[in-house]
Amino acid sequence: MSATLQSLKFYLVVGLLQGLLLMWTVLYSGGSGVAMAALAAAMLVGGMQLQLLAEQRRQPRVWIATLLVALGAAGLVWGCRGLPATAGVGLGVMAGLLLMTLLSATLLRGRAELWRRLLANGAWVLLALPMPWLVQWLLKLWIQHRHLDPFKSGFLSLAFFAAPTLAFSGALFLGSLWRARRRAPLA
Repeated sequence: MSATLQSLKFYLVVGLLQGLLLMWTVLYSGGSGVAMAALAAAMLVGGMQLQLLAEQRRQPRVWIATLLVALGAAGLVWGCRGLPATAGVGLGVMAGLLLMTLLSATLLRGRAELWRRLLANGAWVLLALPMPWLVQWLLKLWIQHRHLDPFKSGFLSLAFFAAPTLAFSGALFLGSLWRARRRAPLA
């Protein structure tokens, strides 16, 4: 299997696992709203960090850092549970989670050209962020048009939760391909 196909498989597996875990968290865990949000943040942030460091995924330090960032994300969400549920607070927490993940993923690649890599990672994440919402919106339109209940069918439930994470993973994969092509010397 070519390196590109192996890389695509990794991104898709991470996206699918995120979707499965989100589905389990929301539909079957029975936890409180704050606990579910903290667990979801940990899964999404951890998966995003793994995808940003996909070419280094065989290094144990990447997995340890991913676990620490995921725990930090859960802690941040849990720590903000007493704040009012306003759009400003939500956006602030999301910005904090993104910044924490981007800084960690960038620092794990070394300190050389830190700001350039941080801006490049941030740009790709910002370009990828609309993809899950777009896919979720299109899926909701299709479900409404067909008069379906996504929570009464196992496949539709999986699609409802995994399609957005797979879309984000696909966008990050395209970003990694673009960065790899830019780094490769012209033949």
